Amino acid sequence: MTAQSTDRLIDVLSATAAPVRPLRSPMRRALMTLALLAALGVGAILLLPGSNPLATRGARGQARAGMELAAMLATGVLAVIAAFHLSIPGRSRHWLALPLLPFAAWLILSGVGCYRDFIRNNSAEPELGQSADCLIFILGASLLFGAPLLWRLSRAAPIDPLPVAALGGLGAAALAALLLKFFHPLTVTFLDLAVHLLGLAIVIGLTALLRRRILRSA
Repeated sequence: MTAQSTDRLIDVLSATAAPVRPLRSPMRRALMTLALLAALGVGAILLLPGSNPLATRGARGQARAGMELAAMLATGVLAVIAAFHLSIPGRSRHWLALPLLPFAAWLILSGVGCYRDFIRNNSAEPELGQSADCLIFILGASLLFGAPLLWRLSRAAPIDPLPVAALGGLGAAALAALLLKFFHPLTVTFLDLAVHLLGLAIVIGLTALLRRRILRSA
């Protein structure tokens, strides 16, 4: 490129280029998005017939169920926060580990509840139909939470979209599973837990597979 063509290009860009509005900090954008997702979740609980996720348990069961709900919420919130930080180039991959501890706590607490229910019901056979309904709910609620979340993440046009999409999928699916507790407050069986994990895997897999399409620059 000659000096004359370079000068012409500079003149054209300076005359036509629109000013770029810098993005807010990733933490601020994450908190704003979480506030939006919280509003969607509360709206769904108020508009649809639901129930108290702790109502059918005794005092000891309520404590464990409360910790399980807290672990699910922490998984979703921390996954969203990590996704926004990793959408910025140069951020440490250590952000990927942020939601792992609450996710492990969620699985352990759910597993303990499943085992106690299995013993209490004398190895009763679970109902596949109800678990299938849970899967449909998780997928639908993940779309409710995931659509605005992924759109917000796409504003940063991440250079490496895979970890961003995976964390976004985990965040949306975890919040969807949390919302399910307000419509399916019964004790989770091993089959229910397996179906819930399948729902998480489907959501994370789809967001990872479609990462370049859903996270391209808005």
